[in-house]
Amino acid sequence: MASPTGDDLDGVNEAKKYPDGTVVRVFCMRTNRDTYPSGWAYKLHYGATEPDPPHTLDDGTIRRYDNSHEDTKGHELHVAPDPDPNIIEFPGMVELWERFWSEIPKSQFEVT
Repeated sequence: MASPTGDDLDGVNEAKKYPDGTVVRVFCMRTNRDTYPSGWAYKLHYGATEPDPPHTLDDGTIRRYDNSHEDTKGHELHVAPDPDPNIIEFPGMVELWERFWSEIPKSQFEVT
């Protein structure tokens, strides 16, 4: 599968539940809002449909990248069982998309 472009990722908002009780939710959108200095709002989430600490965080997260508080906290990586996120350098949306899919045991969604 070819790598998506930034244009491909702009506006992506998809979710898929799997028979093993996991779910992937991805959201990526270009924005010019001051709260997102990177120019992107995003959430790349892999989790369980039912929380199962310590295998998940209390909200079911197994692994999630997001910038919900980019202007105050930066870009975050949440990984169970640690409730405190790691602050990461934002490599760009395409690069982060590729990293996320390489770190979870699910096949990448096709975006066009």
